[in-house]
Amino acid sequence: MLDWLKNIGKDYPEFWKNYLVQFETLTARKVALYLETTGINPTKDKIISIGAIAIENNQIRIENCLEIELNKADILEGKDLSYQDIQAIEALINFIGNATLVGHRIHYDIEIINEYLSKLQSGRLKNDLFDVEVMHSKIIDQNSKQFSLVELLSIYKIDSPHIATSANISFSVAMLFLKLKSRLKME
Repeated sequence: MLDWLKNIGKDYPEFWKNYLVQFETLTARKVALYLETTGINPTKDKIISIGAIAIENNQIRIENCLEIELNKADILEGKDLSYQDIQAIEALINFIGNATLVGHRIHYDIEIINEYLSKLQSGRLKNDLFDVEVMHSKIIDQNSKQFSLVELLSIYKIDSPHIATSANISFSVAMLFLKLKSRLKME
């Protein structure tokens, strides 16, 4: 609750300072995010690849995307953050800025990113979030069943990517988000 107290006078890395400044203004920009990781434990597991794509004015901006593939061998061997890991997280933070983040079970992605940020002596992500699984649950008025991303794409007649890269999956998440947003009559 009083996390801000331990950050008074803290000297953050430059990329983090730039990130924080962006929250002084509002944005309607959304970013569909997909991380491929080595597992589902944010404290132990590592990011293998990152896909992110901007959504602006109800349009997916394919020219405004981020795709990072990290070296799996280095990730599996290394215990600490590599230079490549640091560059990837900085690029992601610079890309997302103050956008609302959209994903499938997005809280897991946020937790693993926050673990990386902690190791970089930064704060925690401040972005607003939309989870496509939660949005679907609101449409069908049922919270007891979980839906995989593949199931959600099938339900809303969105083809799964033929080549499952993080960037392609983030594009599918963006398409799903726009369909769900429309069904929920969200602005």
